[in-house]
Amino acid sequence: MKVPTLPYRGDIDGLRAVAVIAVVVYHVFPRWLPGGFCGVDVFFVISGFLITRQLNQRDISFASFYTRRLRRLAPALLCVLLATVIAGMLFLLPNELSTLGLACFAGATFLSNFFSWQTQGYFDRASSLQPLLHLWSLGVEEQFYLFWPALIALSRRKAFSLTQTALATGLASFVIGLGCAFFSPAADFYLPFSRIWEFMIGAVLALGECRLGKLSIRQRATYNGGGLLCLLISVFQLRQDWFFPSPSALFPVLGAALVIAAGPETLLARRILSSTPARWLGSISYPLYLWHWPLIAYEHLIHGVSHTHRSTGYAIIALSVTLATLTTRFVEAPLRWKTPERRTIIGLLTALTITAALGLTLWAWPGYSTAMGSDTPGINLEKINLAEQNGIFPITTHMRVEHMQGLTVGIIGSGPQNSILFTGDSLLFQWAPRVDALFAKGLLKRTIIFISGPSCAPLPVETPAKSFTYCNAMSEVQDHILTKWPVQTIVMGALWERVFDPRSEWPTKKIRAEERIKALSDNGKRRIVFIMPTPTSIRFDPAHMVTRHFTHLTLDKDALQNGIPLAPLMAEHADMAAFLASMARDTGSSTLDLTQNICGSAETCFPLMPDGTPKFADQMHLRPDFTSGFISGLDDILTKSAP
Repeated sequence: MKVPTLPYRGDIDGLRAVAVIAVVVYHVFPRWLPGGFCGVDVFFVISGFLITRQLNQRDISFASFYTRRLRRLAPALLCVLLATVIAGMLFLLPNELSTLGLACFAGATFLSNFFSWQTQGYFDRASSLQPLLHLWSLGVEEQFYLFWPALIALSRRKAFSLTQTALATGLASFVIGLGCAFFSPAADFYLPFSRIWEFMIGAVLALGECRLGKLSIRQRATYNGGGLLCLLISVFQLRQDWFFPSPSALFPVLGAALVIAAGPETLLARRILSSTPARWLGSISYPLYLWHWPLIAYEHLIHGVSHTHRSTGYAIIALSVTLATLTTRFVEAPLRWKTPERRTIIGLLTALTITAALGLTLWAWPGYSTAMGSDTPGINLEKINLAEQNGIFPITTHMRVEHMQGLTVGIIGSGPQNSILFTGDSLLFQWAPRVDALFAKGLLKRTIIFISGPSCAPLPVETPAKSFTYCNAMSEVQDHILTKWPVQTIVMGALWERVFDPRSEWPTKKIRAEERIKALSDNGKRRIVFIMPTPTSIRFDPAHMVTRHFTHLTLDKDALQNGIPLAPLMAEHADMAAFLASMARDTGSSTLDLTQNICGSAETCFPLMPDGTPKFADQMHLRPDFTSGFISGLDDILTKSAP
C-alpha cells in the first residue's frame, strides 16, 4: 500500500539542526551552551508533531507506520551499536565491557532509558564514561510510538476527541513529572510517563494544524520571535539542577512549539531554518546524535573526564558529522527507501535480535579484552577503573539533608546536644563518610552538622565565581545553625589556596577572616579547628594511573607500587600551612593535619589502599570508602564526649 505524502516542512529539518547542534556542543563544550542538553526536548516536540501528523491520516495503516519507523531508526542504530561494542572489545576492561554489553542489549531493545534510570544519572561523573548513555532518549521515543498510535486507534473506534485526549494526557504526564522532580529526579528524567507531555505538545500542534494555517503574518512573526527567544534562553541559561525536565523543560518545549506553529513561511523559517545547510544538517541529525556521544565517551575513557581540549572537541564534531553523513548515504537511505520492504524488515529485526543477544553475552561473559590486564602485583585494574567512575560526595546513609539558600546542610546524629559544625567546600564535605561510619558503629559522641557547597569557603574572604554565587550565603547559614544548635566546636576545611589567593591579598583577607573567626567562636566559647592542606597530585587521580592504548595499558607503576615522595607535595602547601597556623595562633584556634593519616607514611604518599583500591577520586578528593575506613585522625574530635 502506498503511504500518502504530507507536505514537506523544511523548517522542521532546520529545527532538528538547531536541536542537534545544541546537544552536541553541550556534550563537547558544556561551557559554551550550558543548557544545550534541552535539544533532546526539542526533538521530542518535533516527534510528537510529525508522528501525529502522519497517524492522523485515515488511510495509513499502523503496520505501515511501524514499518517506516523501523526502517528509519534501526539501520543507523545498528551501525553505532556494533561499532561501539567492537571499540569496547579493543580496550575496555572486563567490568566495563560487561556494562557496555548490557547497555547494548538495552539499546537494541529500546529500553535504554530504563537501564540508565537504574544505573546512573545523566549528569553524574560515571555517565561521562558510558558510551551508550545517550540512547535513553531513543528508548523514550520508541515507547511513545507504542503508546500514542494505540490511543489514536482507540479514539477512532470510540469517536472521542483526540485533541482533548492529547491535552489530558499531556497534563497528567506533566503532573507526574512534577511529582517525580521532588521525589525521584532520575525517574523524572528517564521514564516516559514524565516525558509524554513534551510529545503531546507537538501532537496538539499537529491536530490543530488547520487552525494554525489561519494565523496572520504578524501572529506568525510573533510566534517565531517568541519561540526563538525561548530556545535561546534555554540553551544559554538552563542548568542541570533546575528541576529538569519538570518544569524547566517548558522553556525549550514552548520554544519549539512556537517555531513549529509559526509555519514554514516566516522570515526565520525561509531564510534560516529552511536554508540548504540547515536542512542538510537536519537530515543527518539522527545519526549525528547517535555517533557523537560514543566518540566523546571513549575520549573520556582514554584521556580522563575533564573539559575536552578545543582541538580534540573540533575533531570529535568533525568525525561525528562525517560518520553521520556516511551512515545516511550508504546505510540509512538504501535500507529506508530502496530495498524490498519485507526482506528489509526481516533483516533489521534479525539484526536487532542478534545485537541484543551479543550484548547479553558480553554482559554475562565479558571474557578477555585487549586492555584486560596487568601482571603487576598489588595492582587491580578493575578497582582503579571503578574508582574512576565512582561519585565523590554521596550523601551518606545516616545523613539527614536539607538545602538552605543553595548550600547543603547535612546532619548525622540525634539530639541537639554536643554538636560539632563542619563547614567549607568539597574538601570539607569529603569527611562525612568517616562521621557516618562512626555513627553506624555507635561510636559517635556528638551530633555533626555539615554546611557545605562546591567551591564555598567557610570564611567570607573571597568573591565566588558567577556559577557559585550561592556561596555568599555561607555566613548567614552558619549563623542560623549556630542559633539553632548548641555548637561547641567548629571544624573548617577548604582548598585554602583558592580561598586566600592571590598572595598579595593574604594580609587583608587575614584580617577579615580573623574577625569572622572571633564571631564564630563567640569570643572563645567555641573551639575552632582548621583542617590543614592535604597533598594533591595528578598522579593520585585514578584516571591518570592507567593510560589506555588500543593494544595495551601503560601503568604509573612507580607511583602505584612505591608511592609518591611526600616532601615535594608538602612543599607546595608549606606557605599556606604556615599562614593558617599563624591565623590559628592569633585567634586561639587549633589545626589538624591529616597528611600522614592519608598517605600512610612520613616520607611517601601511597595512592592505593592495601587491597589495591585507589584512595583518591581525583587529584585531591578522597573516596568515601577510604575516608570511612581509614581516616582515624578525626576520631579524637568525633568520639569524645563533650565536657
